[in-house]
Amino acid sequence: MITAQLKGVSTIDMIRLEDYKPENPTCFRVFIRAMVGPRGSEGAEAFTITVCTPAWVEKEVEKDGFVVGRHYLVVRAYDPGFIEKLIRKFVERWSGESWSEVAEKVARIGDWEFEDYPGLKSST
Repeated sequence: MITAQLKGVSTIDMIRLEDYKPENPTCFRVFIRAMVGPRGSEGAEAFTITVCTPAWVEKEVEKDGFVVGRHYLVVRAYDPGFIEKLIRKFVERWSGESWSEVAEKVARIGDWEFEDYPGLKSST
């Protein structure tokens, strides 16, 4: 049985979560890259998660009339330790017979880099 392991987390600009400082920690959106791979292996693949607050969602709805929410994680305020803990909790609960099966489960929370590649699901 293969289980998922969170191997790293940063913004998509490769800034550590501890070093990223949103202008307003209670009204922000940031794209997070979670590097996830099979537990015990060196390989990892990227899953992108949009982390935002209800205030940011409300502001966007007011401006545009809607927000599409696939791969969103909505938190009350920017707290890097809490965000990483949540991502780890969601990611590391999944297992399967193959890495592709596991990665498809992890893709429920984050946009998997191989999600829409026909015939190519995983390099790990």
